[in-house]
Amino acid sequence: MEPERARVKASVRAVIDRPPEAVFEYMDVPENQGRISPRLSGVETVGVLDNGGKRATYTYRLFGLSFEGEVRGVVHDPPERIVFELSGDIDGRIEWDFEPVDGGTRLTYTATYDLGLPRPVQWLLAPLTDPFNRRELEATLRNLAARLAASDAD
Repeated sequence: MEPERARVKASVRAVIDRPPEAVFEYMDVPENQGRISPRLSGVETVGVLDNGGKRATYTYRLFGLSFEGEVRGVVHDPPERIVFELSGDIDGRIEWDFEPVDGGTRLTYTATYDLGLPRPVQWLLAPLTDPFNRRELEATLRNLAARLAASDAD
């Protein structure tokens, strides 16, 4: 019998000084997620699904390890929501919710995933991974805001 796995979940929210359509458009390009996520690399779009969502491959580096896999945009609801399902070395979901606020966008980024490590190992790592994951998501949103502000200045 395979050991039971533990899921990790983190969620952050920020207001981006751009309308939801612009933020959605940027995040709808998987390669852009690789540009703003500190540990994400090798992102390559490999297809478009019938719902308009994207299929992409990626490499994620964490604690000196490389995790490879694929994301599928299972929910693609412009300009309100994108949900990716992850498969490969990491199984889970990435959710992006875009809400208009005062000429900008309240963006909520939620990641729920399983690193494929046995539950006891993930429990041991939880005191490190929980704050680490939150900081990573926060950094991603800061990087997104900076990229969009820079593109606005061009």
